Amino acid sequence: MHERLPVEITFYGTPFDRQAVIHTLRHLAIRSGWTITSRARHRIIYATTEDPDQITAGEEDVVILSTPSVNRHLRESRDPFPVEVISYSRLPFPHPKWRDYQRRGWIPADVLAGACAVMNLWYESRTRSERADDWILFAEDWWLKAGWKRPEPVVDQWLDTVAKAAELLGWPRLENHLQPTVLLTHDVDYLPTTLNRGFPRFLRSLARQVITRGRPGDALLNVSAYVHALMGSLPYSEIEKIADGESARGLRSSFQLVVGNKHHRDPTYNLCDPHYRETLCALQDRGFEICLHGSYQAGDQPARLADEKAELEGLMGRQISGHRQHYLHFHPASFFPGLEKAGFSYDMSVGYNDMPGPRAGTYHPWRPYDLRNGRHFEFWEIPLILMDTTLATTCRLSPQAALKFSIEESGRFMDSSGGCASILWHQEQLGGRLDPGYDRIYWDLLDVMRKRQVCLTTGSTMLPKLEDSWQKSIRE
Repeated sequence: MHERLPVEITFYGTPFDRQAVIHTLRHLAIRSGWTITSRARHRIIYATTEDPDQITAGEEDVVILSTPSVNRHLRESRDPFPVEVISYSRLPFPHPKWRDYQRRGWIPADVLAGACAVMNLWYESRTRSERADDWILFAEDWWLKAGWKRPEPVVDQWLDTVAKAAELLGWPRLENHLQPTVLLTHDVDYLPTTLNRGFPRFLRSLARQVITRGRPGDALLNVSAYVHALMGSLPYSEIEKIADGESARGLRSSFQLVVGNKHHRDPTYNLCDPHYRETLCALQDRGFEICLHGSYQAGDQPARLADEKAELEGLMGRQISGHRQHYLHFHPASFFPGLEKAGFSYDMSVGYNDMPGPRAGTYHPWRPYDLRNGRHFEFWEIPLILMDTTLATTCRLSPQAALKFSIEESGRFMDSSGGCASILWHQEQLGGRLDPGYDRIYWDLLDVMRKRQVCLTTGSTMLPKLEDSWQKSIRE
């Protein structure tokens, strides 16, 4: 067991939310090897004041400057929070007198309020109607308005400013023993039957290539691949093939399955089909994980989400721990409470359909915080950073360009000092009859990450480590 550094948090003035400040710092404590405690030599002062000269701080104290306007902005405003370039970094909620307080150990911007807002999708919660019947696009969120052209790990950068300030003051630097971890996930949005032989999905794939992507050559490749597949197994039924390929590499993944189909965007397969129930139960016996893929409307209807979880647990005969929302369609105000009420241990829905990268500004798991009620939720959110359909449909990349992009994006993640995120390749994609060449990208990407010593696993495998780190991050 590695020794942890006791760190005290002292408040000067009234913070925007005392528990939210502590809660946000716990996510930094996990990675920095700290334990937040009531009395310690090493101290972080969170100061809410218009006049920083009134603060009494020691030579080894880290000081984070805030003002009462931060609270007003988070409670009342519908605008993106202010950002200022300070010491070559773009920091949130800059103090009005930040130019006068660029001292060693002092952070003249409220990086904790900024981190809390981004991790908890504050802007979307404040500005987006809960009745919106679609999913948020990157361009609709706060990033572009604040000057970023793509999602960046800003939360990690802002929290790191606290750790770096402590290091400059001579605080002991504890070695980070966290290994970069990627959760391998497969949303199951389509399953063929022995009667239709996947023909409806085949027609959609042709329309996808000719109309959406403008690649008639790929449509012809799909025709050839589909005809060839008819001689063997069911086209677009790749679950067992995926499991065999991952098992050969010593890996396991999760499959997200839909049980509700009350909306026209929901899949229409039936898991009561004996063939698929047998296949999925065999997967569980081999160490693969079954998660819920919440139906399109379940993300905004907590009772439906709980019912779907119970139904899938009844079918599988085991407890379901993980979840991802279909189409990533949800509103944070109802979705996060619904996940907790349904009893999920973790979720992987916070990502964009149309843009890779960390939508919540972090490559690390976090526990969402309820600013309305002043409490954190009891489940983990695992960032979704890369999805096959984003590359194929939105970015319209060739297989070669998509592989290059995927390696670069995963490289950004792997450099993030022990992060944990999920990637998504749909099961029907991995037969080579949806977007030709994209099946190979997945396997090549796994081989690259394995060579770089990334841990590739499932969410349920990570949970004990996350819980252990969380408990050690604070001593009441």
